[in-house]
Amino acid sequence: MLHRVLTLTSLVLALSAGAVPAHAQDRLGVMKAVAADIEKLKADFPQLQDFSAAKHLRSDPPSIGYGYRTHQAPKTGGWMSGVPHPDPDGVWFHIDLHDPDSNLQLHTQPAVVPTCLGKSRVSFLILDGKETRGLNGPIWQALVKQGARQCAVRSSGCPCES
Repeated sequence: MLHRVLTLTSLVLALSAGAVPAHAQDRLGVMKAVAADIEKLKADFPQLQDFSAAKHLRSDPPSIGYGYRTHQAPKTGGWMSGVPHPDPDGVWFHIDLHDPDSNLQLHTQPAVVPTCLGKSRVSFLILDGKETRGLNGPIWQALVKQGARQCAVRSSGCPCES
């Protein structure tokens, strides 16, 4: 009984603070909130002028993809040659929430710090144009606001919450 009361109390405190535990959120709902936060950045980041949560949010799988003033990348291998590269005043980014066991090339980048949000892994890849104010930090802030954290390996081997 005490465990139930403590759990209920924790949930009430989290909800009253405006932070819903990641395991209680659905992936699409999280991505909608992130897309809405990115939309709010448009006034300070001209490279987001064409960004629209309604247009750039995909529901299956939950992801956000956006490119502004980009060109085809040289075919050199790796994920970077498969995505558009930004012009000096452009940007390209991809964000998704996926199963921790995914082995898609996009989800297995060795230079990316493993990030989790509830039971999902987060992929966030970005290429900023040389003449733009970088979006990496502001977009990470939107993800952290929704509960994204560096993964901690559990005894089960899963790097995300159980």
